[in-house]
Amino acid sequence: MANNFKSDDSFLRKLAVGAAGTNSTIHLLKAMGFNPIELERGSTGFKIWKRIKIKRVRVPDILCLNTGLRFESRGKTKLEISMSHSLNDPKRAWDAGMRDDDFVSIVLFEQHDNSPIDLKQISPVHFVSVKEMRKAFDAEKVSITQPKGVEEGSEIRVMWTCAVANQQSIVTAVESTRVSLAPVTDARKQSIQLSRQKGKITLLPQVNAGDTVEANQIVAAVVPVNTQLQCPATVKEAYFIDKLASVNLSERYAAAKALRYRGYTIAKPMLEARMTDTDEDIYVQLEAAAALALYDDPNGWKFIENKLRSPVMTVPLETQLETVIVTSEIPKSRSEQLLIEVLQDSQRDNELRAGAAWALGQFASATSATALADTFNSSQLEIKVEAARALLRIATPQIPHLIDLLKNGEPDKRDGLSWVLARTGNFNPSDIVIEDDENLRKWLSYIIGYGKDKFVQSDIEAICQTDPQVYFAASVLWQIVASWVNDLKEY
Repeated sequence: MANNFKSDDSFLRKLAVGAAGTNSTIHLLKAMGFNPIELERGSTGFKIWKRIKIKRVRVPDILCLNTGLRFESRGKTKLEISMSHSLNDPKRAWDAGMRDDDFVSIVLFEQHDNSPIDLKQISPVHFVSVKEMRKAFDAEKVSITQPKGVEEGSEIRVMWTCAVANQQSIVTAVESTRVSLAPVTDARKQSIQLSRQKGKITLLPQVNAGDTVEANQIVAAVVPVNTQLQCPATVKEAYFIDKLASVNLSERYAAAKALRYRGYTIAKPMLEARMTDTDEDIYVQLEAAAALALYDDPNGWKFIENKLRSPVMTVPLETQLETVIVTSEIPKSRSEQLLIEVLQDSQRDNELRAGAAWALGQFASATSATALADTFNSSQLEIKVEAARALLRIATPQIPHLIDLLKNGEPDKRDGLSWVLARTGNFNPSDIVIEDDENLRKWLSYIIGYGKDKFVQSDIEAICQTDPQVYFAASVLWQIVASWVNDLKEY
C-alpha cells in the first residue's frame, strides 16, 4: 500500500532528515527544562501533499512556550553549519524572519540507503546563536557557495566553517593554532588546524583541555557552539500578547500559536482582533481562531467551520487544507466531527478529503476508527491510503473495535482493516476465526502472514490446530517475506 504514492526519493530524504533534526532538538530541549512545541507546522513530520501546495509563514521550527525562545533546526547528513540564502530576495535570506535571540540547531544523521525514513542520530545537537551568526556574516567570516542554478534569484548556501571530532575523544590540548584530540579507542590521534583559507578565517575552540567529546561533535568554529543551554526565566502571557501587535508576521503567528497554550481570558480580545482583521495573514487568523476554539469560544469555531464549509471560489483549497490540519490539533469532539464531515463529503476535493483522513489520525476513538474504515470500500485510492495510515496510528487502543469491524462489517472493507491489524498485532488471532466465512479466513492468513512477529507464537501455533489451511497460507507468506528476493527489483 505504501508504494501507491511513491514520493520523489531525494525530496522525501530531505524532509525526513529535517523532521528528525526537529524532533531531536525538541527532545533535548525538554530534557534541559524548556517547554518546546512545533512552531512551523509540518517540521516534525514528512507528510507530502501532492497537489494542494501550502505556502506557510516562514518561522523557526520550534517555540518554547515558557521562555519565548525560538529554534530553527537543521538535520544534516553532512555536518556543517550552513543555511540557504538568496542574494536577490530578502524574504529568502538565510535569517529572514529571525531574531537575534533565536538559535539554530545542527544535528547529524546517518540515513539508510534503502529507507529515507530510517535514520540514526550520530552527533550531539549543537546550538548556535543567530546573533553570533549575523556577526560572522557581517564580518565576512563565512563561505558562500555558488548558486544551484543559473536563474536570477537562485538560492546559495552560507557556510560558517567548523571542525568536528572524528570519534569519541579526549581533548589533550587547546593551543593558538590547533586542537588536539586523543580517541578513547586506539585509533589515530586527530589534530585540528584553526587557521583556514590561508589565514582569512580563524576557528575558535569550543572545547577545553580534558573535555570528553562525542563523535561528530563540533570542537572548533567561527561562531560559538553549545551542546547545552541554560533555560531563561519564564515570560508572562503579556509577552505574547505584545507580540500579537508586532509588524513582523512571524512574530504575530508565533504569538497566536503560543496563546493557544499560554492564555485565554486576558488575550481573548487581541486574539479576536487578529482573527477578524481582514488584512491579517490567513495563517495568523487560523492560529488565533484555534486558540479561541480550544476554549470553546463560539466565534473561534465559527471562523474555522466557515473556512471548511465554504466553496473553493470563496476559500482556496490550500486554506481549507491548512484549516483541516489546524482543526486536527484541537482535541475536541467538535473537531473530530468536523473532520469526519469533510471526509465523508464526496463533493469535496479528493486531496482535501485525504487530508481529513490523515487528520483523524489524531483522534484515537471508535468514532474516528469507524469513519476511516468506512472509506475502504467507497473512496478514491488516495483517500483510502491516508485513511489506512491514520487508522494505524490510532489502532492500539481500538483493537477490539477493529476486530469487530473486520468480523462483522462489510467484506470489501477488510483489506484496509487487515493491513492495520497485521501491523499492530498484540491480540490473539484466534479471536478472528469464523470457519464458514471464507473471505475472512483469507484475510486472517494475510494478517498472520505479514504480522507474524506481532503475535505470541503459541497463539499462531494454535491456528494450525483450529484451521490448518489458514496456517498453511500464512506460512507461504512467511517464506516469501523472509526471502532476499522479496524486495528485489529489476533496476
